Amino acid sequence: MSTKANLSIQIVALLAGLAGTVAARAGDLKFHGWEPPAAYTGEVGLRFWYGGTDTGKDLFDPAGSFLVSRLSYDKVSIFSAEAFGRFDFNTGWFLKGLVGGGGFRNGTLKDEDFPPAIAPYSATLSVIDNSFPFYFTADIGYNVVRGGDFRVGAFVGFNYLRQVVSAQGCGQVGFNPFICGFFPIPATIKVITQDNNWNSLRLGLDGSVDITKRLKFSVDAALLPAVWLDGTDSHWLRIGNQPGDFTGPIPEDGTGWGYQLEGVLSFQLTDYMSVGVGGRYWHAQTKGLTHFEGHVNGFLTSPQPVNWKTDNAGVFFQTALRFGPYPVISHN
Repeated sequence: MSTKANLSIQIVALLAGLAGTVAARAGDLKFHGWEPPAAYTGEVGLRFWYGGTDTGKDLFDPAGSFLVSRLSYDKVSIFSAEAFGRFDFNTGWFLKGLVGGGGFRNGTLKDEDFPPAIAPYSATLSVIDNSFPFYFTADIGYNVVRGGDFRVGAFVGFNYLRQVVSAQGCGQVGFNPFICGFFPIPATIKVITQDNNWNSLRLGLDGSVDITKRLKFSVDAALLPAVWLDGTDSHWLRIGNQPGDFTGPIPEDGTGWGYQLEGVLSFQLTDYMSVGVGGRYWHAQTKGLTHFEGHVNGFLTSPQPVNWKTDNAGVFFQTALRFGPYPVISHN
């Protein structure tokens, strides 16, 4: 079983453990209705995320009857820094979010082309370089269950993830000597760049429990019922003015679904400062079209079905500052 699958299972298990703890303390449950907020507490902090990304697509013929090509960006390492914050009102409502970015390192692109579109079968390898993620999340929610040392809330929000992956060089590892076979391309030359924008609606549950006076466990589990992909595929060596060349980056789109899981174990160093370690798994997948129409010199072309997916997982380390409670409206 993969490391990412193990991480996903562990976070789900931790979520189940939180639910069990809440059930054990059922006598402390309090249900609250609407009331205007009078005070709030807040937490802001920084994180470093180290993990891995696997993303890729399957491209089909215009009728969708057979697989034409598969591009797999595998074992790409994530090095990312992010800022996060949360504001809890005395009424149970909360706002939370994060923004981050960094670099993709290492990894390979495996570009496969299949008969009958290409014969014989071709598979090339390229290295990943000059690549990066950028992302942000914003949620609004309500703690429907609150006890003295735990809470469970529901939220709705939005996540944006931009992934830019660039591949350098090209070498044939399949059976087609005519594609990067007789004449492999050195790793100093950029061959393909994929620029994907993933936009997702988030519906989820958020909760925390104080294990001890200073040790707290928090979880965040979101379903992405609607995911929209907007991207471009740039085959740099095929962009030109000759018949059959691409006029520029090829637009791609799609709709689909996904999920995002996160768990954090934090330790309160002082009344105002904490440190923590957590795990995260993000998955999204879409079905859409690669829009070749109007983008191939000298040929009448049509859009082709394409399926995209992305998986991002890893661990993060954080430090945070807590403040409040403060009045929502000062009377001074």
